[in-house]
Amino acid sequence: MATNCTGADSIYSDIHFCPGQKSFPGVRGHLYGISKRDILGWPTIGAEAPKALADVAKYTGDFKLASDKKWHKIGLIPNESQLQVESQGSYGSKTFKCTGTAEIPGTEEEVTGYIAQANNDEMVYLFIQRNGKARVIGSEAFTPELTLSQDSGKATTDANKTTIQAVADDEYPTPFYPGKIETADGDFSGATGLAIVAA
Repeated sequence: MATNCTGADSIYSDIHFCPGQKSFPGVRGHLYGISKRDILGWPTIGAEAPKALADVAKYTGDFKLASDKKWHKIGLIPNESQLQVESQGSYGSKTFKCTGTAEIPGTEEEVTGYIAQANNDEMVYLFIQRNGKARVIGSEAFTPELTLSQDSGKATTDANKTTIQAVADDEYPTPFYPGKIETADGDFSGATGLAIVAA
């Protein structure tokens, strides 16, 4: 007797890459972070059956933050930070291991204080692709495990840097967040990386 499966409709479709189309590697020169305890409400993902592949790993809505909290911005060493995703687990229970590596210039008091605070905290990060789209490391169900390190370098040609590596399990591969990013410098779009101008 055939099994009647529900909620498993196939939505596979063609994925084209046209000549002249651009796909830049790497992330922009900054990311955004926030302590998970300062997030009061999460945007939704996977609540309804997606109609297109582009909607599968994309949040809908905005993060709801505590009244006095904002996403903080962290400047990065150009061309050194990255996102990586790999599948993990057993059939029927597979998830993704999502890794965000952020290379921050310097090892002075401010950035040293930051990693001291984050070392035992639960943090969520937004990495910004070159095209301005935000990707999330961390979710409501899973919290990133942080590996924090500093390297003063040796010679004058070495890098003096602080590294944040955030690794999180997720049902989705570093999902896209096209919603509002509230910062001390104003609100930005997670879809474009541009400032949101009040109408």
